[in-house]
Amino acid sequence: MQNPYRQYQKTSITTASKEKVLLMLYEGAIRFTRQARKALEEGRVADKGRFVSKATAILSELMATLDFKIGGKLASDLENLYIFMIDKLIEGNMENDGTCFDAVESLLETLYVAWKDVVENPRPDGVPSPQMQPEEYKAYMANQSKVKNS
Repeated sequence: MQNPYRQYQKTSITTASKEKVLLMLYEGAIRFTRQARKALEEGRVADKGRFVSKATAILSELMATLDFKIGGKLASDLENLYIFMIDKLIEGNMENDGTCFDAVESLLETLYVAWKDVVENPRPDGVPSPQMQPEEYKAYMANQSKVKNS
């Protein structure tokens, strides 16, 4: 008999929008990076390697989904960042260096927050994010009011 939790996970992934799947991938990479750090601290070498492997697999999947025709320089920059994070995870695993895991976690969290804002606050091109760019958003809205009133 199949585990009901696993079935729920599988269903939630297969029915999720591609934007939600992107966020789920970031959440997984963050979780596995944290687990690798904890396994390192607790001396669980095999677990550390397993978690690093899972995090790098997610980063590889994120890299494989990049669209360079549409994404241009952003896609190229993300690819370089994903490669950097994979290298840092491998370095942290081989050298037992938790600071490598911390660096990757920090980058992943930054990207997650940015993507989450994009997914949750869809807006036309050029409109700043109210959460991520509050000053720019305020200026943009003030300018829109001037244009509307003239």
